[in-house]
Amino acid sequence: MVLASAPTYVTTREALKVLDPQTLTPLRFLGSAAVLGIFLLLRRQRLQLRWRDAPRMGLAALLGYAGYGLLLNMGQETVPAGTTSLLLNLSPVFAFVLGYVVLRERTTGMGYLGMGVAVVGVAVITLGDGIGGVGGFNASALYIVAAALLLAVFLIVQQPLFKRLGAAEVAFWGSLVGGLATLPTANPLAGAAGAGDLAGAGPAFWAALVVLIVVSTALAYGFWNVSLAGTSVAAGGSLLYVVPVFSLLLGWLLLAEVPSAAAMVGGAIALTGVVLLNRAAKTYIPTVELEAAR
Repeated sequence: MVLASAPTYVTTREALKVLDPQTLTPLRFLGSAAVLGIFLLLRRQRLQLRWRDAPRMGLAALLGYAGYGLLLNMGQETVPAGTTSLLLNLSPVFAFVLGYVVLRERTTGMGYLGMGVAVVGVAVITLGDGIGGVGGFNASALYIVAAALLLAVFLIVQQPLFKRLGAAEVAFWGSLVGGLATLPTANPLAGAAGAGDLAGAGPAFWAALVVLIVVSTALAYGFWNVSLAGTSVAAGGSLLYVVPVFSLLLGWLLLAEVPSAAAMVGGAIALTGVVLLNRAAKTYIPTVELEAAR
């Protein structure tokens, strides 16, 4: 899952050079739905979704595919790939806040400390001066933070579905519904910097698009669902912690995006906070999952 997810932010940045965020989002997820649909057909696997699970599946698709994907693309128009992956690791912080506010759950002092440290890290990333490369204050980073919030809610909403649906089928429905939901926003004639002619796009764009759809969406969501189905939201979400290492490296090697000092320092601070939250997660995450499963 980690290796499949790491190229997401690099390939998205490359694809956004040709397509605008509103067009890339449905293209990504509808392409993923086609790949997963072929996979299910080849395996002769019948779809198990029933009407009682349809509302939850629809909500999960709107949160973790349509909403998350659109916000991610909007933010990545200017936010570097590595910084994006660091900001998305805020999702455990939002899971903590949801448990605290909505379910009135409490945690240890370590949990509160972790939340505070993570917030400081994000502030450093978004308010940094950009010393050492790309970075500095970037309002688009708020789109990424919002995407992290949707990701936290999505994981909680989606988890009960694995009791009756397979990992690949959940990814298929999520991709299909998420792609269809964002299709009305697409404008294939309006790409980045006015360049929307797909016929004139270079090989780098097409390679990035294929990797984004096949590897970083179909495979990544599928593998992540396999992990989530066999464990908890907290444990499955912890897999995200390793992704920034690969994303920063790929962004540097493929896009020449040298992380700024603010991104590196803020990212380290934020990850430290998330790790502290994860260690305290046993005091609140199980309760969230039990409530969501009712």
